[in-house]
Amino acid sequence: MVRLPLEGIRIIDSTYVFALPYAGGLMADLGAEVIKVEGPGRPDVTRTGGYAGAFPENDLGDDWWNRPSTYNLIHRGKRSITLDMTDSRGREMFRDLIKVSDVVMENFTPRVMRSWDLDYPNMKRIKPDIIMVSNTGYGHGDGPYSGYPAQATTQEATHGHCWITGYKDQGPAKAGASFVDFLSTWTAMFAIGSALRYRNKTGQGQWADIGMYQAGVMFMSEYIMDAQVNGREGGRIGNRHPYRAPQGCYPALGKDQWITLSVGDDEGWAGICGLMGKPELAINPGKFFPTCFPGRKTMIESMKLSKNGLWASTAMN
Repeated sequence: MVRLPLEGIRIIDSTYVFALPYAGGLMADLGAEVIKVEGPGRPDVTRTGGYAGAFPENDLGDDWWNRPSTYNLIHRGKRSITLDMTDSRGREMFRDLIKVSDVVMENFTPRVMRSWDLDYPNMKRIKPDIIMVSNTGYGHGDGPYSGYPAQATTQEATHGHCWITGYKDQGPAKAGASFVDFLSTWTAMFAIGSALRYRNKTGQGQWADIGMYQAGVMFMSEYIMDAQVNGREGGRIGNRHPYRAPQGCYPALGKDQWITLSVGDDEGWAGICGLMGKPELAINPGKFFPTCFPGRKTMIESMKLSKNGLWASTAMN
């Protein structure tokens, strides 16, 4: 039987909502024993309310708090325990768990673990080779935002992603999915894998201090560089792209048939023309996209395609 890569690793998952809970579920898939810790007065929000999702057979059941689809998706494969961390006995049991675990994940604001004497320096006193992963909005530094709570939606506004999301004639918007949560998911998994490798080599644990702001701002790198180097301020262009054309969601032949295209080079455009039975259009793409090909600076493809008798017209921009 194939051994999974994280078999024999025990992870305490004292996290909520999506970012690190999902990391815990994925690491359970990889063989880790993951123990989900919740407080009696603060169940995970994916058990209740709008985050809960659907219920099997639309039946709440007698134990409805254990049945939401979102909760079971994210926390699949985990064990579960309830500890009252406001009580010294609950904190002592948490310390007992640390003694027999490899990794602790938490996503409280920085003051919380310190107030329980469970920050990384104190954890090392309990178990010197423990690996700790913290996920906050802005990290555990001494910056003015460090103590602020945060979630992916607010992060999109803070690091500027909302400014470039939406339509040109409308205000800033959030992305369709709260992607910053999942940037933290992958960052945490990579950090834990790296820390386990480091521990295997040195016998020492590590602390990964993940700030969601730092993870999210990576997606703004080209806009930041463009502003710094060229003095240009990025803006909203809907579903179009600064240098890819054609790009959009178009109606295809047949009722309610759609196709999404994003062409990044002349070779891709030639392939699209061939599929449409219009190979001659690939000979001089500049005829249809004078500023997009080869430079692709603007996105006027739908009008030009329609005028030349093609079956595509822009449905969503």
